[in-house]
Amino acid sequence: MKYLIDSWGIDKFRSVVEEYYGKKFEPPKELPEWEFKSHLGWNDQWQGDGRLFCGFHVDSGRVKGIMKKTLREIIEKYNLNVRITLNQNIVLCDIRPSWKCPITVALAQGGLLPPTYVDPLNITAMTCPALPLCPLAITEAERGIRNYRVVFEKVGLPYNESIVVRVTGCPNGCARPYMAELGLVGDGPNSYQLWLRGTPGQTALARTFMNKVKIQDLEKVFEPLFHSWKSKRKSKESFGDLTNRVGFEKLQEIVDKWEGVPKSSSRYYLKLFTDKETFEAVDALARVENKSAHQLAMEVIRNFAASQQNGKSQC
Repeated sequence: MKYLIDSWGIDKFRSVVEEYYGKKFEPPKELPEWEFKSHLGWNDQWQGDGRLFCGFHVDSGRVKGIMKKTLREIIEKYNLNVRITLNQNIVLCDIRPSWKCPITVALAQGGLLPPTYVDPLNITAMTCPALPLCPLAITEAERGIRNYRVVFEKVGLPYNESIVVRVTGCPNGCARPYMAELGLVGDGPNSYQLWLRGTPGQTALARTFMNKVKIQDLEKVFEPLFHSWKSKRKSKESFGDLTNRVGFEKLQEIVDKWEGVPKSSSRYYLKLFTDKETFEAVDALARVENKSAHQLAMEVIRNFAASQQNGKSQC
């Protein structure tokens, strides 16, 4: 049919279909503005039956260890229905309000924290399993995903900023990289195509920006792109919207001429650290675990929040 429509055009196609149908089609109705919903956190159930549903984020859709055990115990104990979202997350349904407190505590004990305690970059990221599970994969995805948080911090982007990142190990695109603000598509051993120009609401298709970028060179490309977003964007402009506005030719020029993050961009985060000495102490400890100071601090805060939540008798 696509070839017929391409040959005829939409007007002729509509006219012929109306002849077969026997009457004219009504003009299309205006749709409300599209809003992407993650369904994370606690919400009233759609049916309006007084029950709740709880959605929680799962990194790369990988449920394992204590998380898997906890999830099974909760589902079996309360006989809950389960939904798996298109973003690799899980939604527990048909929850009575009186169950909210014990389920919240049980989820936290299993490492399934509310979305407010999850890194914003992880919330919007997706990967496919790729190597070694998929015979079509030609490079890593789930295990090879880069640490975007480190690059964000390096160029001075705030912690609450986020972009839609999707990584797949081959061009089949099972994690939908072609609708991402930043899509990585495996095109060879330890090598990726970079796709840009998607939008946060995933309402636009991305386009190929670069080919054959080796995994060890990805951060050299990310740095100038993220720094450009930080320094050149308009008010509330998303990363995807900026790449659309600036255009690939200018972005490629920025990447080619990049000489590293300007000194003025490096800073410690006043929202987490009260002084420079505290930051440096945490940073030194984080380096031992091959993490950034911000990552380690967020882990400590999440663990503290979870322990406090577990100790409450009421929610």
